[in-house]
Amino acid sequence: MLKQEFVIELGGIIGTIQTYTRNPFMTGYTKELKRAIAHNDMVSTRIALDKVISWYEQEIDKINNDEYVFNKEMHHKAFNILHEFRHSL
Repeated sequence: MLKQEFVIELGGIIGTIQTYTRNPFMTGYTKELKRAIAHNDMVSTRIALDKVISWYEQEIDKINNDEYVFNKEMHHKAFNILHEFRHSL
């Protein structure tokens, strides 16, 4: 995945995460990811991206099984985009 494509998708990814959690760590990770990509800081991009992916790995089963989560498919899309971009780095 191209960086430019990921930048386009990033707002949707962050919005999807924010519909599920207000966890301050996730807020920090996603802010840093957005900042790092904007400044072409690949070290910070990788670190923040790994943190977001790790959070999703821990939460995806809970998301899938939570009857109140209305946008499960958006979480899967976000998770897949994050993985795809990480593998392209």
